[in-house]
Amino acid sequence: MPSPTQFPDEKIAGQVFHLPVRSRTLSMAEAAVYLGLPERRMKLLTVLGTGPARTQTPDGKIAYRREDLELYLTAMHEKADISGTEMVRRRSQAAASRQRALELVQIGSRTGFPDPDPFMMLATGAEARQHACFFVIKVMALFGLIMLCISSTPLLRAHFN
Repeated sequence: MPSPTQFPDEKIAGQVFHLPVRSRTLSMAEAAVYLGLPERRMKLLTVLGTGPARTQTPDGKIAYRREDLELYLTAMHEKADISGTEMVRRRSQAAASRQRALELVQIGSRTGFPDPDPFMMLATGAEARQHACFFVIKVMALFGLIMLCISSTPLLRAHFN
């Protein structure tokens, strides 16, 4: 049965199937370059449990999908109330240097990277500070609870003696 867009006189050579393709994942260093961040900042975001969504490779290393990195970039720009067209313009200006840096990361070089993106440094810095504050509060509460349990204050002696 011909499809609605097929004309009766038209001959079809074959059918093309579009199968879902597994997206290529990026290592932490590649994701840092892709976002315009130093690798140390990506590690900090990972430790604090924030940043773009992460996956793991079969050997247990952290990896990032390009789609997740793009969603993270969009979210950062939306938080700062920067339009999508401005984001695309800024990203396209740095596309060539970012591509060179990705190639350097893939060959294992540690030099020749462009300067970090100032906007992303500010945006991720604010996010890191916010999550670090909650992390410190949790650690302090846990430390206080431990100290309360192991200390022998007069108040505790009065209740347990």
